[in-house]
Amino acid sequence: RFLTNDPRRLAGACRSELRDFLLDQGLEVPASATLRELATLVEDEFHVEAQAFGLHATAARFAPQTGAREAARAMRRDLRALRKGLRKELSRGERARGLLSLRSLGLA
Repeated sequence: RFLTNDPRRLAGACRSELRDFLLDQGLEVPASATLRELATLVEDEFHVEAQAFGLHATAARFAPQTGAREAARAMRRDLRALRKGLRKELSRGERARGLLSLRSLGLA
């Protein structure tokens, strides 16, 4: 997903990864959820700050190319922080359940 330098594709990859994670944790996530809606869902369910990620990812996806590149760099940084925060909030059992879940694959 992340083998590209195109900010729009990177934003799409981040959106897919975050949506898949939320599905694997047992949350109902509409297929049409925007990046900012996913960020809000993360904050509501896991109490991990995600609005900066949502804003940067949206800018990477829709801003003019010059601004999109800068936003994509910030988005990747925010995604790393978001993952770290989620790892702290989830128990080992919850992380294992998410790892073994098939929901993001559409199989469950």
